[in-house]
Amino acid sequence: MRIGLDQFTLHPYDNPDPFFAIQWVLEQKLQGVQFGGMRNLSANLDLGKLREIDAECARNGLYCLGSVSSPNPYIGLKERNPDDVVADLTEQIEAAAAMGWRELHTTMGGLDERLCTDPPWNQYRQATTDVLRRLRPVLKTNGCRINLEDHGDVTTFELVRMVQQVGPDVTGICLDTANVLCHAEDPLEAARRAAPYVHQTHIKDAIIYFTDNGYTRQGRPPGQGVIPWAEVLTTLAAFKPDLCLSIEDHKWQWEFRIFDADWLALHPDITPAELGKVCRTAWEVTQRIAQGKLPEPEAYEQIPFAEQIIERVRFGRDHLRDVLKAM
Repeated sequence: MRIGLDQFTLHPYDNPDPFFAIQWVLEQKLQGVQFGGMRNLSANLDLGKLREIDAECARNGLYCLGSVSSPNPYIGLKERNPDDVVADLTEQIEAAAAMGWRELHTTMGGLDERLCTDPPWNQYRQATTDVLRRLRPVLKTNGCRINLEDHGDVTTFELVRMVQQVGPDVTGICLDTANVLCHAEDPLEAARRAAPYVHQTHIKDAIIYFTDNGYTRQGRPPGQGVIPWAEVLTTLAAFKPDLCLSIEDHKWQWEFRIFDADWLALHPDITPAELGKVCRTAWEVTQRIAQGKLPEPEAYEQIPFAEQIIERVRFGRDHLRDVLKAM
Protein backbone atom coordinates (compact mmCIF):
# COMPACT_ATOMS: atom_id res chain seq x y z
CA MET A 1 0.00 0.00 0.00
CA ARG A 2 1.20 3.50 -0.87
CA ILE A 3 0.19 6.73 0.87
CA GLY A 4 -0.72 9.69 -1.32
CA LEU A 5 -3.10 12.63 -1.46
CA ASP A 6 -6.47 13.39 -2.96
CA GLN A 7 -6.19 16.72 -4.76
CA PHE A 8 -9.25 18.14 -2.98
CA THR A 9 -7.15 18.41 0.19
CA LEU A 10 -5.39 21.37 -1.46
CA HIS A 11 -8.60 23.43 -1.67
CA PRO A 12 -7.21 26.22 0.62
CA TYR A 13 -4.76 27.15 -2.13
CA ASP A 14 -5.99 29.35 -4.99
CA ASN A 15 -6.81 27.15 -8.00
CA PRO A 16 -4.02 24.59 -7.49
CA ASP A 17 -3.20 23.03 -10.85
CA PRO A 18 -2.05 19.41 -11.31
CA PHE A 19 1.64 20.33 -11.33
CA PHE A 20 1.26 22.30 -8.11
CA ALA A 21 -0.37 19.22 -6.57
CA ILE A 22 2.48 16.99 -7.77
CA GLN A 23 5.11 19.32 -6.33
CA TRP A 24 3.21 19.64 -3.04
CA VAL A 25 2.94 15.88 -2.73
CA LEU A 26 6.68 15.47 -3.35
CA GLU A 27 7.50 18.08 -0.73
CA GLN A 28 5.42 16.19 1.83
CA LYS A 29 7.11 12.90 0.87
CA LEU A 30 3.89 11.28 -0.29
CA GLN A 31 3.66 8.64 -2.99
CA GLY A 32 0.91 9.67 -5.37
CA VAL A 33 -2.01 11.87 -6.34
CA GLN A 34 -5.67 11.16 -6.91
CA PHE A 35 -6.81 13.99 -9.18
CA GLY A 36 -10.22 15.57 -9.58
CA GLY A 37 -12.38 15.23 -12.68
CA MET A 38 -10.89 14.62 -16.12
CA ARG A 39 -12.36 17.89 -17.40
CA ASN A 40 -10.80 19.72 -14.48
CA LEU A 41 -7.44 18.51 -15.72
CA SER A 42 -8.30 19.48 -19.30
CA ALA A 43 -11.69 20.89 -20.24
CA ASN A 44 -11.46 19.50 -23.77
CA LEU A 45 -9.64 16.30 -22.72
CA ASP A 46 -6.46 17.33 -24.52
CA LEU A 47 -4.40 14.14 -24.57
CA GLY A 48 -1.17 16.11 -24.84
CA LYS A 49 -1.89 17.96 -21.60
CA LEU A 50 -3.03 14.80 -19.86
CA ARG A 51 0.15 13.00 -20.95
CA GLU A 52 2.25 15.80 -19.42
CA ILE A 53 0.52 15.24 -16.07
CA ASP A 54 0.91 11.47 -16.28
CA ALA A 55 4.56 11.76 -17.33
CA GLU A 56 5.37 14.11 -14.45
CA CYS A 57 3.90 11.64 -11.98
CA ALA A 58 5.79 8.75 -13.58
CA ARG A 59 9.06 10.71 -13.62
CA ASN A 60 8.75 11.22 -9.87
CA GLY A 61 7.62 7.67 -9.08
CA LEU A 62 4.12 8.74 -8.04
CA TYR A 63 0.90 6.87 -8.55
CA CYS A 64 -1.58 8.80 -10.66
CA LEU A 65 -5.33 8.24 -10.33
CA GLY A 66 -8.11 9.99 -12.22
CA SER A 67 -11.75 10.83 -11.70
CA VAL A 68 -14.74 11.24 -13.98
CA SER A 69 -17.87 13.32 -13.58
CA SER A 70 -20.96 11.94 -11.91
CA PRO A 71 -23.07 9.30 -13.67
CA ASN A 72 -26.10 10.59 -11.75
CA PRO A 73 -28.52 12.33 -14.17
CA TYR A 74 -29.92 14.31 -11.22
CA ILE A 75 -26.62 15.57 -9.80
CA GLY A 76 -27.02 18.83 -7.88
CA LEU A 77 -30.81 18.36 -7.79
CA LYS A 78 -30.96 19.29 -11.50
CA GLU A 79 -32.05 16.75 -14.09
CA ARG A 80 -29.75 16.05 -17.05
CA ASN A 81 -30.42 14.03 -20.17
CA PRO A 82 -29.05 10.51 -19.53
CA ASP A 83 -27.93 10.29 -23.17
CA ASP A 84 -25.76 13.39 -22.66
CA VAL A 85 -24.34 11.95 -19.43
CA VAL A 86 -23.41 8.68 -21.15
CA ALA A 87 -21.83 10.49 -24.12
CA ASP A 88 -19.76 12.79 -21.89
CA LEU A 89 -18.59 9.97 -19.66
CA THR A 90 -17.67 7.86 -22.68
CA GLU A 91 -15.29 10.60 -23.84
CA GLN A 92 -13.79 10.88 -20.35
CA ILE A 93 -13.33 7.13 -19.98
CA GLU A 94 -11.62 6.87 -23.36
CA ALA A 95 -9.28 9.75 -22.50
CA ALA A 96 -8.43 8.17 -19.14
CA ALA A 97 -7.77 4.82 -20.78
CA ALA A 98 -5.39 6.48 -23.22
CA MET A 99 -3.35 7.53 -20.17
CA GLY A 100 -3.50 4.05 -18.67
CA TRP A 101 -5.76 5.28 -15.87
CA ARG A 102 -8.02 2.29 -15.30
CA GLU A 103 -9.46 2.90 -11.83
CA LEU A 104 -11.67 6.00 -12.01
CA HIS A 105 -13.20 7.74 -9.01
CA THR A 106 -16.63 9.37 -9.14
CA THR A 107 -19.45 10.51 -6.88
CA MET A 108 -23.20 10.20 -7.10
CA GLY A 109 -24.20 13.28 -5.11
CA GLY A 110 -24.21 14.66 -1.59
CA LEU A 111 -26.35 14.97 1.50
CA ASP A 112 -28.96 17.13 -0.25
CA GLU A 113 -29.77 14.42 -2.78
CA ARG A 114 -30.40 11.80 -0.13
CA LEU A 115 -32.68 14.05 1.88
CA CYS A 116 -34.75 15.42 -1.00
CA THR A 117 -38.15 14.03 -1.97
CA ASP A 118 -38.45 15.19 -5.59
CA PRO A 119 -37.15 12.94 -6.98
CA PRO A 120 -36.82 10.53 -4.04
CA TRP A 121 -33.46 9.04 -3.13
CA ASN A 122 -34.23 5.61 -4.62
CA GLN A 123 -34.81 7.27 -7.99
CA TYR A 124 -31.37 8.88 -7.81
CA ARG A 125 -29.75 5.52 -7.18
CA GLN A 126 -31.72 3.74 -9.91
CA ALA A 127 -30.99 6.44 -12.50
CA THR A 128 -27.28 6.26 -11.67
CA THR A 129 -27.32 2.47 -11.88
CA ASP A 130 -29.00 2.68 -15.29
CA VAL A 131 -26.30 5.02 -16.62
CA LEU A 132 -23.55 2.75 -15.31
CA ARG A 133 -25.16 -0.22 -17.04
CA ARG A 134 -25.15 1.72 -20.32
CA LEU A 135 -21.44 2.43 -19.80
CA ARG A 136 -20.55 -1.25 -19.45
CA PRO A 137 -19.43 -1.68 -23.08
CA VAL A 138 -17.05 1.30 -23.10
CA LEU A 139 -15.69 0.38 -19.67
CA LYS A 140 -15.11 -3.24 -20.79
CA THR A 141 -13.52 -2.21 -24.06
CA ASN A 142 -11.11 0.16 -22.33
CA GLY A 143 -10.39 -2.06 -19.31
CA CYS A 144 -11.65 0.63 -16.93
CA ARG A 145 -13.69 0.61 -13.75
CA ILE A 146 -15.76 3.42 -12.22
CA ASN A 147 -15.48 3.50 -8.42
CA LEU A 148 -18.35 5.23 -6.65
CA GLU A 149 -17.49 7.10 -3.46
CA ASP A 150 -19.60 7.14 -0.32
CA HIS A 151 -19.78 10.90 -0.69
CA GLY A 152 -22.01 11.76 2.24
CA ASP A 153 -24.97 10.53 0.22
CA VAL A 154 -24.80 6.80 -0.32
CA THR A 155 -24.13 4.03 2.20
CA THR A 156 -21.80 1.09 1.75
CA PHE A 157 -24.85 -1.19 1.82
CA GLU A 158 -26.21 0.60 -1.24
CA LEU A 159 -22.86 0.79 -3.02
CA VAL A 160 -22.33 -2.95 -2.70
CA ARG A 161 -25.76 -3.59 -4.22
CA MET A 162 -25.09 -1.16 -7.08
CA VAL A 163 -21.74 -2.79 -7.87
CA GLN A 164 -23.32 -6.23 -7.85
CA GLN A 165 -26.12 -5.05 -10.14
CA VAL A 166 -23.82 -3.43 -12.72
CA GLY A 167 -20.91 -5.84 -12.35
CA PRO A 168 -17.72 -5.67 -10.26
CA ASP A 169 -15.62 -5.95 -13.43
CA VAL A 170 -16.60 -2.39 -14.43
CA THR A 171 -17.73 -0.80 -11.17
CA GLY A 172 -16.30 -0.66 -7.68
CA ILE A 173 -16.06 1.51 -4.57
CA CYS A 174 -13.87 4.42 -3.57
CA LEU A 175 -14.14 4.06 0.20
CA ASP A 176 -14.12 7.29 2.16
CA THR A 177 -13.27 5.95 5.57
CA ALA A 178 -14.93 8.76 7.55
CA ASN A 179 -17.92 9.49 5.30
CA VAL A 180 -19.49 6.24 6.48
CA LEU A 181 -20.15 8.11 9.74
CA CYS A 182 -22.57 10.35 7.82
CA HIS A 183 -25.03 7.44 7.91
CA ALA A 184 -24.40 5.85 11.30
CA GLU A 185 -22.21 3.15 9.77
CA ASP A 186 -19.47 1.78 11.99
CA PRO A 187 -16.16 2.37 10.13
CA LEU A 188 -14.86 -1.16 10.57
CA GLU A 189 -18.17 -2.81 9.70
CA ALA A 190 -18.43 -0.56 6.63
CA ALA A 191 -14.90 -1.49 5.55
CA ARG A 192 -15.75 -5.18 5.89
CA ARG A 193 -18.85 -4.75 3.71
CA ALA A 194 -17.10 -2.74 1.03
CA ALA A 195 -13.67 -4.41 1.01
CA PRO A 196 -14.24 -6.92 -1.82
CA TYR A 197 -15.09 -4.03 -4.14
CA VAL A 198 -12.73 -1.27 -2.94
CA HIS A 199 -10.21 -0.13 -5.58
CA GLN A 200 -9.69 3.48 -4.48
CA THR A 201 -9.82 5.33 -1.18
CA HIS A 202 -10.31 8.68 0.45
CA ILE A 203 -8.38 8.25 3.67
CA LYS A 204 -10.08 10.46 6.21
CA ASP A 205 -10.54 10.52 9.98
CA ALA A 206 -13.09 12.23 12.20
CA ILE A 207 -14.59 12.43 15.64
CA ILE A 208 -18.30 12.20 16.41
CA TYR A 209 -19.97 13.60 19.51
CA PHE A 210 -23.55 13.92 20.71
CA THR A 211 -25.63 17.02 20.04
CA ASP A 212 -29.30 17.84 20.62
CA ASN A 213 -30.50 16.19 17.40
CA GLY A 214 -28.06 13.29 17.15
CA TYR A 215 -24.34 13.59 16.66
CA THR A 216 -21.91 15.86 14.83
CA ARG A 217 -18.95 14.71 12.76
CA GLN A 218 -15.80 16.80 12.64
CA GLY A 219 -12.84 16.01 10.38
CA ARG A 220 -9.51 15.26 12.03
CA PRO A 221 -6.17 14.08 10.58
CA PRO A 222 -5.72 10.32 10.20
CA GLY A 223 -4.80 9.02 13.63
CA GLN A 224 -6.57 11.76 15.59
CA GLY A 225 -10.11 10.49 15.15
CA VAL A 226 -12.15 7.36 15.75
CA ILE A 227 -11.17 5.24 12.72
CA PRO A 228 -9.49 1.98 13.85
CA TRP A 229 -6.79 2.16 11.20
CA ALA A 230 -4.99 -1.11 11.83
CA GLU A 231 -8.20 -3.11 11.54
CA VAL A 232 -9.57 -1.14 8.57
CA LEU A 233 -6.35 -1.30 6.54
CA THR A 234 -5.85 -4.99 7.31
CA THR A 235 -9.40 -5.63 6.09
CA LEU A 236 -8.84 -3.72 2.85
CA ALA A 237 -5.39 -5.20 2.23
CA ALA A 238 -6.80 -8.72 2.35
CA PHE A 239 -8.59 -7.98 -0.95
CA LYS A 240 -6.23 -5.44 -2.54
CA PRO A 241 -2.70 -5.45 -1.06
CA ASP A 242 -1.53 -2.71 -3.45
CA LEU A 243 -4.42 -0.34 -2.67
CA CYS A 244 -3.46 3.35 -2.87
CA LEU A 245 -4.30 5.28 0.29
CA SER A 246 -5.16 8.82 -0.80
CA ILE A 247 -5.48 11.18 2.16
CA GLU A 248 -8.42 13.55 1.75
CA ASP A 249 -8.34 15.97 4.65
CA HIS A 250 -10.54 18.94 5.46
CA LYS A 251 -12.40 20.47 8.38
CA TRP A 252 -16.15 21.24 8.58
CA GLN A 253 -18.78 19.96 10.97
CA TRP A 254 -21.97 18.16 9.99
CA GLU A 255 -24.81 17.09 12.26
CA PHE A 256 -26.64 13.82 11.61
CA ARG A 257 -30.12 13.59 13.08
CA ILE A 258 -30.10 10.04 14.37
CA PHE A 259 -32.79 10.92 16.94
CA ASP A 260 -35.20 11.83 14.11
CA ALA A 261 -37.56 9.10 12.88
CA ASP A 262 -37.61 10.51 9.34
CA TRP A 263 -33.80 10.43 9.17
CA LEU A 264 -33.72 6.86 10.43
CA ALA A 265 -36.33 5.86 7.85
CA LEU A 266 -33.85 6.87 5.13
CA HIS A 267 -31.38 4.31 6.52
CA PRO A 268 -33.25 1.00 6.59
CA ASP A 269 -30.07 -1.09 6.35
CA ILE A 270 -28.61 0.06 9.67
CA THR A 271 -29.10 -2.58 12.34
CA PRO A 272 -29.60 -1.81 16.03
CA ALA A 273 -26.27 -3.51 16.74
CA GLU A 274 -24.34 -1.27 14.33
CA LEU A 275 -26.17 1.88 15.44
CA GLY A 276 -25.26 0.90 18.99
CA LYS A 277 -21.57 0.73 18.08
CA VAL A 278 -21.68 4.19 16.55
CA CYS A 279 -23.54 5.62 19.54
CA ARG A 280 -20.98 4.12 21.87
CA THR A 281 -18.21 5.80 19.88
CA ALA A 282 -20.06 9.13 20.04
CA TRP A 283 -20.54 8.73 23.80
CA GLU A 284 -16.87 7.95 24.40
CA VAL A 285 -15.78 10.99 22.36
CA THR A 286 -18.33 13.21 24.10
CA GLN A 287 -16.89 12.15 27.45
CA ARG A 288 -13.30 12.79 26.31
CA ILE A 289 -14.23 16.29 25.16
CA ALA A 290 -15.94 17.00 28.48
CA GLN A 291 -12.86 15.78 30.35
CA GLY A 292 -10.54 18.01 28.31
CA LYS A 293 -8.80 15.05 26.68
CA LEU A 294 -9.74 16.24 23.18
CA PRO A 295 -9.74 19.79 21.80
CA GLU A 296 -13.14 21.45 22.10
CA PRO A 297 -14.70 21.05 18.61
CA GLU A 298 -15.97 24.61 18.16
CA ALA A 299 -12.64 26.17 19.14
CA TYR A 300 -10.73 23.68 16.98
CA GLU A 301 -12.94 24.48 13.99
CA GLN A 302 -12.12 28.17 14.23
CA ILE A 303 -8.46 27.56 13.32
CA PRO A 304 -8.27 27.97 9.51
CA PHE A 305 -7.50 24.73 7.72
CA ALA A 306 -4.92 26.58 5.62
CA GLU A 307 -2.87 27.13 8.79
CA GLN A 308 -2.92 23.43 9.65
CA ILE A 309 -2.89 21.64 6.30
CA ILE A 310 0.81 20.71 6.25
CA GLU A 311 0.84 19.68 9.90
CA ARG A 312 -2.32 17.61 9.48
CA VAL A 313 -1.20 15.82 6.32
CA ARG A 314 2.23 15.03 7.77
CA PHE A 315 0.66 13.68 10.96
CA GLY A 316 -1.70 11.47 8.95
CA ARG A 317 1.13 10.32 6.67
CA ASP A 318 3.31 9.30 9.61
CA HIS A 319 0.47 7.60 11.46
CA LEU A 320 -0.48 5.55 8.41
CA ARG A 321 3.16 4.61 7.81
CA ASP A 322 3.42 3.32 11.37
CA VAL A 323 0.21 1.31 10.96
CA LEU A 324 1.43 -0.25 7.71
CA LYS A 325 4.80 -1.14 9.21
CA ALA A 326 3.08 -2.98 12.04
CA MET A 327 0.73 -4.96 9.77
